[in-house]
Amino acid sequence: MSNEASAKIRELIYNYFQLAKTKDLERIREFLIGDERFTKFGDSPPYDRRDFERALMLEQLQFASISDYEFRIEDMKIDLLGDTAVATFMLHTTGMVVDDYSFRGFTVNDVSRITIVLYNGNDRRWQIVHQHFSKLPR
Repeated sequence: MSNEASAKIRELIYNYFQLAKTKDLERIREFLIGDERFTKFGDSPPYDRRDFERALMLEQLQFASISDYEFRIEDMKIDLLGDTAVATFMLHTTGMVVDDYSFRGFTVNDVSRITIVLYNGNDRRWQIVHQHFSKLPR
């Protein structure tokens, strides 16, 4: 795998999770392939397979609801398969999730195994095609 492609993918993944800190929620769609090819399995309810629109809505809600958010990515491995790449890593997250309707909150201190599949399409930029998050038990 080229070092340039690996560096671009690492930067994209870091910038994606950084959106939960910056609250620039409209930018989430820039990172995801926005058509029927996109799928996601999350590590929080609902545990269904999500298409682009559902995943985008839930991701915006999740990123908007967390404060004091911090994350750390460890042990990232990227495999390039032509115009497709598979990135696997451990994601450590902390923060406070607040439910604006009930005025309740809870702390987050999670570790998840993450698999992200990316595609480098006709416009020659990497985008996320699939995400699979799997929270480790504590």
